[in-house]
Amino acid sequence: MTENPTRTDRATDERDIVMDLIIAVLSERPHLPNSLDATTTLLEIGMDSLDLIVVFARFEERWAVPYSEEETDWTVFETLGALADTLVARAHAAGRDLR
Repeated sequence: MTENPTRTDRATDERDIVMDLIIAVLSERPHLPNSLDATTTLLEIGMDSLDLIVVFARFEERWAVPYSEEETDWTVFETLGALADTLVARAHAAGRDLR
């Protein structure tokens, strides 16, 4: 018998999927460090609005969740985990399944 994942498991899975995307995108940015995780602060790695636009654009390409210029203020996200949580919430609001 197959178990149904709980809502918490699904949220964790989706957050992990989005974190993988964020880390993959940021690893391509030459000025950012390679060692990144959900607790990494945007300030400590020197992430700026252009880096955030690249993340949003890749997220939009993959899951068809558009973003607006107003959303590219990197200062509203303390950590990469907070960014991932926001992207998951935006996907849900747009009716997208991230898995």
